[in-house]
Amino acid sequence: MQRLCEQGAVTALVRELALQAGLRDVDAKATPPRWQLVVERETLRAPALRDKLAAALAAELGQPVALELEAGVPEDTPARREAAERQRRQAAAEETIRNDPVVRELMTQFKTARIVPGSIKPI
Repeated sequence: MQRLCEQGAVTALVRELALQAGLRDVDAKATPPRWQLVVERETLRAPALRDKLAAALAAELGQPVALELEAGVPEDTPARREAAERQRRQAAAEETIRNDPVVRELMTQFKTARIVPGSIKPI
């Protein structure tokens, strides 16, 4: 899904569907293969969005794919993985600054000095 988004193969609401859907099951024996996706937001379960995402996936995979969208809260989605990675990188950047010897020395020298939350950005 990430590659489809980066290539611009899916945009707007179709992109949101791709990122917010969780894969529940793949029936590879069906013709065409049927993917069951769990999607929380009703607006993203529209048939037109489903068909556009199926077409983008078919172009990427080189074979048709049938998508079945189910209502529910997915356990794992590309968007959740991306958010977790951003949070991990942010925590690592903050930890690096807090443990930096120069920063620690400055904090010791200037008693009122503090690290402003949100001012640290990962590279």
